Amino acid sequence: MGLLNRYLIGKASVNITGLIIFAIIVLLLERLLRIFQIVANSVNPAGDATAMIVNLLPHYLGMAVPMALLLGGIITIDRFSRTSELTSAMGAGVSLFHMTRPFVWLAMLLAILTLFIEGYLQPVGRYNYRSVVHQVKQQSFTAALREGTFTTVGDRTFFAGTDKAGDAMGPIFIYEKIDDGLRITTATEGGLIVREETEDPVLQLSEGQTYQIIGDRQLDGDFSFESSGIAGAASENAFRRRGDDERELTSLELIKNMDGSEFSQVSPNVNNAALHLRLGRAALLLILPFIAVPFGLNYGRNPSSAGIFIGVVMLVSLQKALEFAQDLGANGVIPPWLGIWSIIGAVALFAAYLFWKSAFKMGQPPLTTVQFYFSLYIDKFKKRIMSLRHLITGAPQNV
Repeated sequence: MGLLNRYLIGKASVNITGLIIFAIIVLLLERLLRIFQIVANSVNPAGDATAMIVNLLPHYLGMAVPMALLLGGIITIDRFSRTSELTSAMGAGVSLFHMTRPFVWLAMLLAILTLFIEGYLQPVGRYNYRSVVHQVKQQSFTAALREGTFTTVGDRTFFAGTDKAGDAMGPIFIYEKIDDGLRITTATEGGLIVREETEDPVLQLSEGQTYQIIGDRQLDGDFSFESSGIAGAASENAFRRRGDDERELTSLELIKNMDGSEFSQVSPNVNNAALHLRLGRAALLLILPFIAVPFGLNYGRNPSSAGIFIGVVMLVSLQKALEFAQDLGANGVIPPWLGIWSIIGAVALFAAYLFWKSAFKMGQPPLTTVQFYFSLYIDKFKKRIMSLRHLITGAPQNV
């Protein structure tokens, strides 16, 4: 590895690492608000919040890596250009392809890392996050009732004693408003769980009675029960096994389930669309250096943010396009592989053309040409607006 390659790798690595950290922090800020709401009544808020954040990191890392690679390459080459180092290197006979090699090596490393992150860490992390949320919500509802105070949820007001051993609570008093009056339920003890499907709290009661009071304040019946459930019957079980949807399956599990035989709840189209999306995102990283380097070229001394702006817009649009293609494949509209790899192929052709124009054709950098034509069209648009204003108001035009 030559001195120039080591220099570029060092500069690019610093930029890419910094951008990854920055992107993860920004992406986590919005989720932190929801995490704090979830752990507000947890018995161990700090530990539960930390576990949730750690399990979310692979998800946000997979989003941050492509953005950091593209923007890191643009920023590195732009600074290399503005300090006249690019001109000196080209004057010494160093080709643009040679200067792109360090970014390709970094892209290969990040592609392998992405395969591991999206193929293993993300599915396992997503399941662990959901498991922690499920556990915290059960603890939060239990903690709210264990305070020994009246707790109102919707049209029901609960009171639970705290003199029972273990997870049980009791005695329990429930006051509920109904259409023609109210209902009062008492029980010796109960336990609180959260239904996995709806995330609603369910209070399991034992050895209790229910009274209904109608509009004229008369008791209407007396119902005794050995066991009952408020908000639906459910049993307190451990959190479900991993694999409820394709996002919780590792890439190896998706490969085994391509015919739908391993995980029957995930259809083959959904399974294969998710698998091709993960492979396509890794392949995309190998293409990005050939876009980042031309976008970062700047033969002048003035910094330009056009490459960064266009790069961000392009990646966001590309991400939405890949998600749309995945949905089409998952719904059986097109073959699961067709939408993903058509987009990757189109991006590869665009990168090849852009790099060829920059490396083997003399002329201004691509974005300088874009800025020139953009300014030209803006000037023409302003002149047409002035002409229209002149026709409407009769005001003289400024020449």
